[in-house]
Amino acid sequence: MRQLLPSALESRRKALQVVDSLPAKGYPGFVNGVQRMDTVSDVYGWTNVHAHINMSPDEAYALTDKRSPHALYELMLMSAGATSRPGLHDHSPEFAKALGVVAACFAEYCRAYDLGPVVSWSYDPSTTDRESIQGEKRFHAHLVGRTREEHAEVAARAGRAGGLSAVRSRRIVEEATVLGALLSADIVDRDALRVLQPVPALSTPTATATAQFLLPQGWESLTSPEFRDDLVYIHRKLRKMYDEILRVCTTGTAGMWRRPMVREFDPQEIDVPLRAATRAALVHYLRGLRPELLSEPVKRSRTAFVYPLADLAYAVTIAEQEGKVYLHVRTNVFSDLGGAGISIMNGVIVKTKKGVGDMRNDEIAARTAFQADFLRKLHYHPMAARAFFPRL
Repeated sequence: MRQLLPSALESRRKALQVVDSLPAKGYPGFVNGVQRMDTVSDVYGWTNVHAHINMSPDEAYALTDKRSPHALYELMLMSAGATSRPGLHDHSPEFAKALGVVAACFAEYCRAYDLGPVVSWSYDPSTTDRESIQGEKRFHAHLVGRTREEHAEVAARAGRAGGLSAVRSRRIVEEATVLGALLSADIVDRDALRVLQPVPALSTPTATATAQFLLPQGWESLTSPEFRDDLVYIHRKLRKMYDEILRVCTTGTAGMWRRPMVREFDPQEIDVPLRAATRAALVHYLRGLRPELLSEPVKRSRTAFVYPLADLAYAVTIAEQEGKVYLHVRTNVFSDLGGAGISIMNGVIVKTKKGVGDMRNDEIAARTAFQADFLRKLHYHPMAARAFFPRL
């Protein structure tokens, strides 16, 4: 496997603390798979829907029980309108308002259970021929409560990414995440953001593996109407960056088992303001790729490490660290692990492995009670109207 980052950045990547993997039990008899939820009926058919809130004839969300759990204490908010919309930016401000209130209430609720809240989602609408970070293309946010025992296990087992095999380390923290942190620092204008506060790239381990942003009001920051505006702005900046790289540095288009090929290019033609060091790292990355491998048959076990995703893909994770709340944007090119597949716990990058054993009856009962009690708390939350009647 070629080194895709300059040596100094690759050393930083290998020094990152990771856990491979944190196990999560599954429902007895449930076989995990990718079920496309093209219609609202599919949402009901493949999940246990606890609440369904309509915002317009074509937009809604559902609070559901994820059938292939990432954790014991968990809930999912899924876009449930007539049209399948993959990104938060594809939804109305009212949808984002409801998401922010539900997520903030969930974080508050987790504290009563002595749990560490983690909220995450992924964006990868175009990859359908190989494993994707967004297997279900409808927007869906994972709301997970991590126990003290899970945090203790992560602290005890954390080790350097460089201690894993090249394939495993790339899957958990691929080179594109480090490159994405640098690119984001250059293309995202701090003054254009209203809620998020950028953490300087490479200044912390998590700001090396992701584009990291402080939420200054903690979880309550999610309830600000400008929270969505910031995320839409970041998405547009990433979209422009990705499209410009494709325009200047590649030839061909993406399709079913077809990807653009890297060609000879002039780095200065990439018409995005980048620092010299960032531009050099980007050139090093692109020229280290092996496009000739794309014309060869690729075994399924290697697709996540050789055959790229089909288009712009990134995961968003919101988690607590050292008493503060941060939002992380992790760009993906090869890895198939999305926002819930990779969690961030106290600054450690944690891969979740689903379906490790079956939940016991008492664990299923605890999960069910947790979800039901959360819905009751949400009904009585001071901002409940903004969750259940977001157009008001």
